[in-house]
Amino acid sequence: MSDTRHSYLNSIDGLKTEMMRLYDKVEQLELESEDLRASRRQAEEKAWAAEEAVKKLNLEIERKKQELQDALTELKSTQAKLTEAQKRAADIEASRDGALAELRRERDELKKEMDEITSKLDRVSELYREASAEKAKLQEKVDVSDLLGIYIILIEKIFGGKPHARVLYTLHNTKTAITRKNLEASTGIIPTAILKAIHDLRNADLISFDEETQEVKLIKDIL
Repeated sequence: MSDTRHSYLNSIDGLKTEMMRLYDKVEQLELESEDLRASRRQAEEKAWAAEEAVKKLNLEIERKKQELQDALTELKSTQAKLTEAQKRAADIEASRDGALAELRRERDELKKEMDEITSKLDRVSELYREASAEKAKLQEKVDVSDLLGIYIILIEKIFGGKPHARVLYTLHNTKTAITRKNLEASTGIIPTAILKAIHDLRNADLISFDEETQEVKLIKDIL
C-alpha cells in the first residue's frame, strides 16, 4: 500500500514538473508569438513605407519625364530660332557687303569727279591769271560785261553745265551770302548735288560755307 502511494506521489510530482515545463513553454511561445506579431507589424509598416516611397518615386519620375519633354521642346524651338537668326545674320552680312561695295564704288566715282573738278578749277584760275596779266600788260580797259561773258563761256566749257557753275553764277549775281535752301530754289538743282557743289567749291577756296547757318558766300571773285 505504501509503495503504491509513493508511486502516485512520484507520478504527481512528475506531472507537476511537466506542467510547469509546459507552462514555461507556452509562455515562451506567447513571447515568441508577440515578437513575431511585432516583427510582422514592422514588416508591414516597412512595406507600406516602401510602397509610399515607390509611389513618390513614380510621381517624381513622371515629373522629371515631363520636365525632360518640356526641355526637349524648348531646345527644338531654340534651335529653330538659332537657325533663323543665323540665316538672317547671313542675309544681313551679304546685304552689308553689297552696300559696302556700292559705297566704295560711289566713293571712287566721287573722288574721280572731284579730282576732275579740282583740275578744271585750277585751269579756270590759270586762265583768269593769264587774262589778268595780259590785260595789265596791254593796259587796255575791258568792259565788265564783255569780261563776264568771256568767263561764263570758259566756265561752261570747262564744267559742262554742272551745278558748280550755276552756284558760282548765282553767288556772283547776288553779291551777298545765300542760304543753301535759297540756292536750291533759285537753281532748281537737287539738294544732294547742291551740297556736293558747295563742298567742292569750298575746298577750292572759291566760296565759304557756314555749317550752322547754312549760308554760302563767294570769297574769290571769278571775274
